[in-house]
Amino acid sequence: MSSDYGYINARVRAMKSRLLSRETLYELLAARDLTAFADTLGSTDFSKDLGEAFSRAPRPAPDLSGPALGLSGPPGPLGLSAVEEGLRRNLCRTSAKLLTFADGRAGELLGVILERWDLENIKAVLRGKHTRLSKSDILSGVVPAGSLDEARISELAEAEDAKAVADMLATWRSSFARPLTKALSAYAQDNSLANLELALDRFYVSAGLETVKKGDRNAAKIRGILKGQIDVLNLGTALRLRGEALEEGLLVSFWVPGGEKILERHFLALARAESFIQALVLAPSSLHLLEKPENEAAFERALSRAFALRCARLYRGDPLAIDIPVGYLGMKTIEVANLRLIARGKAYGLSQAELEVELLLV
Repeated sequence: MSSDYGYINARVRAMKSRLLSRETLYELLAARDLTAFADTLGSTDFSKDLGEAFSRAPRPAPDLSGPALGLSGPPGPLGLSAVEEGLRRNLCRTSAKLLTFADGRAGELLGVILERWDLENIKAVLRGKHTRLSKSDILSGVVPAGSLDEARISELAEAEDAKAVADMLATWRSSFARPLTKALSAYAQDNSLANLELALDRFYVSAGLETVKKGDRNAAKIRGILKGQIDVLNLGTALRLRGEALEEGLLVSFWVPGGEKILERHFLALARAESFIQALVLAPSSLHLLEKPENEAAFERALSRAFALRCARLYRGDPLAIDIPVGYLGMKTIEVANLRLIARGKAYGLSQAELEVELLLV
């Protein structure tokens, strides 16, 4: 392992060469159905992960006439579940591989980015506990690409409730245990999942910013990414609070400081907007959205997409800095998101034209 960005980035460039070409992406887009999509994807670098996912998926009967890889599952939800599991496995394997040749400060900085997956996975488990989802339903929404591997997330999904999740994290000495435990008393009183998630979000960004508050331009680059994540979080929260008759002090308590563009005044204005159109006007023009959103959900999604592209385009940055691995992670995440979009579209009969306009191309 190494903290030498020359060595790290040479390895990352080799990994980047295995990303799907645009030609292959459009070939997958043109697949007639989910079965054809899976068979085509099975001839790429996703072969191993898809094969493992389909071998574990329940199937009504063996299909001896299919391709050698055995990826031809039934079109629809069953086959879709296996495809999505294969995509998750590929992303997790890629993230883990990246950390095998980066240690020291480089590994620490990349760890800040990957810890975002731990945050989202813990939140997914808590949502499942809150709404009483089954273990399988919970696990279908997680991506074990951080420090919490598949086995540990599976254990979390078996926990009885939010307190049991916190206790398990404490046993593993996870840094998320303390903020979750502190938020449990309020959760027990108001049963507000939003406040529980907000406590975890606040901890993640504050701990991340503390890690990168000092250092060279590499730390500054990660700091900028964290600030962008805070903007996405604050925008989404403000839009969800819009229409709530809350006093200013209570509204501000939902705002997470540290972002670049959604400052406190923007947050308050967005949360108090009388309509979505007014909220759109009040949003900072520097958000650089890729498309004009038509509603609150589309607004938050547009900002997330713009942020994802911002991370991916770092790959074109300094060849001897952290820009390359961070940009690669962004490109890989977008690749998997595009493939998941196409797979779902094939499973539910969307046209190629409908799917094409939703693709995010770097």
